[in-house]
Amino acid sequence: MEDLVQFGAAHTRVVREIEDVVADRALAKALGCAAGTRWLRISSLRLNGEPGAAPIGWTDVYVDAAYSDLGETVRESPDVLISALIESRYGRRIAEIRQDVQAVLIAKKLAAELKVEAGTPALKIVRHYIDPAGEAFEISVTIHPADRFTFSIRLRRERELRR
Repeated sequence: MEDLVQFGAAHTRVVREIEDVVADRALAKALGCAAGTRWLRISSLRLNGEPGAAPIGWTDVYVDAAYSDLGETVRESPDVLISALIESRYGRRIAEIRQDVQAVLIAKKLAAELKVEAGTPALKIVRHYIDPAGEAFEISVTIHPADRFTFSIRLRRERELRR
């Protein structure tokens, strides 16, 4: 989880839109939640801080509607992860993050923001931030153009196999 905190500090957020939403069937399927679930959606670009550099990604963060007053705090804290803001402000902490990575093509509606052609290959990362009770209080959907993000995994054997 500490790697995500580092990512948040190194890649600032530029909020484009904050909106209360109710998950219809399509959104509920994409997020893995029930249709009718209320969320605060925070849509933003992620930048690496280099002047003139293209954005490294677009993120839609869906936050439990109970935190709908969080919008301006998120806007004023571009280098702090939203989950960290929720923990410090409301005391709800992360026990687990479930992450799914999928290859996708960038949709026309995001192409201009990301400064790429529609249909450009990308990585889509969906993260569910789970509290100790097993409830998701934040879900993020990030689209990274393929040439701007590397996803690395290190696997370690816990014990030697016996022969």
